[in-house]
Parts: sequence; structure tokens; C-alpha cells
Amino acid sequence: MSNAMIALHQPAQWLFAVACLIVGSGCASNRIALDTDFPVPLVAPSSARVAIVISPELQSFVHNEKIAKRGDYSINVGAVQKRLFNRLAQGAFNAHIFTDTIAATTYDGLLVPNIAELQFATPAQSRTDYYEVWMRYRFDLYRWIEDTPAIRNSIIETLKNWAPFSNSSPVEGIQTAISTFYDPQKSISIFVFGDDYTGNSIEQVVGAV
Repeated sequence: MSNAMIALHQPAQWLFAVACLIVGSGCASNRIALDTDFPVPLVAPSSARVAIVISPELQSFVHNEKIAKRGDYSINVGAVQKRLFNRLAQGAFNAHIFTDTIAATTYDGLLVPNIAELQFATPAQSRTDYYEVWMRYRFDLYRWIEDTPAIRNSIIETLKNWAPFSNSSPVEGIQTAISTFYDPQKSISIFVFGDDYTGNSIEQVVGAV
């Protein structure tokens, strides 16, 4: 029996979004390794059983930053990711396992953390004896449904009455793609397949893009 994957891209609201790591400043160089433990969150655990994806990219994540008059800093935050999420999962879920790839699982869902933002402060900036690292995560949650005749029939019956409004225009999709994926540090390509434009001014669209 095969399975179908459904991606739920809304953030998991019951998970923390920011982790603060405080690191001793005993190292004389500007290469900083995080060596800290994390508390188990004091929350009512979900009954869900999740597989947490700690990807190779996340495990090897290194933040490099140049601070004016203080030099270059390299912070290896990837090494603590599994330890961090193990402690998180101990308090947040009924059961959990770790994997390094997005693949079918017998668990209730697949949780994929990604570092969306990282902020770093030196002891001079924080006015303490510690370096501080703040990380904000984006969580993608995937779940699998069984590929059964009943599921397929349910989809077919739903499609029979499927009548969403469409003005047959790619404009809204292009605008959404740009606002969602634009990054000044990256080059992106947008592909439009088999659509036409039904508006009054293509020049206005091109100007907006």
C-alpha cells in the first residue's frame, strides 16, 4: 500500500520560534563552538508522534558575520541542532525519532526545522561575559495519508463539484511568487505554463513586476 504526502506549510504554533544560546567567551579566537544544554519545555505535550528531520544542511550550519572594529566571527550552530530538538521534543510530543531526509514515515507527521534568522552579539555588545546567539526557525510540517480506494473515491467526488472562481490570469500567481520567494541575495526564475492575460493593461503588470 502506497502513501501520499501532504505538506502543511503553516508554522506549527505550539512550537517555540526562537532559541537563545549563551556561550562562554573563554575562546581567544573568533571561531565559536556552541557547547550548551537545553531545558525541556514546560508545556502540555501533544499526543502526536513526530519524525524530526535534521538535514545535513542544518547539521553543518555555520553562521559567519563581520562586526565592525571587532573582526570576523564564525559560529558553528549546526552541531547543537539535534541536541536542541531532542530536548524540545521530550517536552512537546508523545514520541519522536530523528531522520535526515523527508520520506514516508509511520509516525503522525514529519517536522522539518529550518533556521530563518540568526542574530549574534559579542560580550562587548551584550555587556556580559557571554556570546549570545538568537535563532528563529521556520517549521514545515508534513503528514502522510494512505493511498486507498476510499481516499481516491473521496477525491474524485470532491472534484465533481469543484467550481472555484478563476479569471484565467497569471498575474496574481506571479505577484505571490515574487513576494514569497524574493531574496536580494538570490536569483529566482518564474515559469508560467499555459495561461493567458485577461486584464486591461499588460504594461501595468510588467511595471509592478
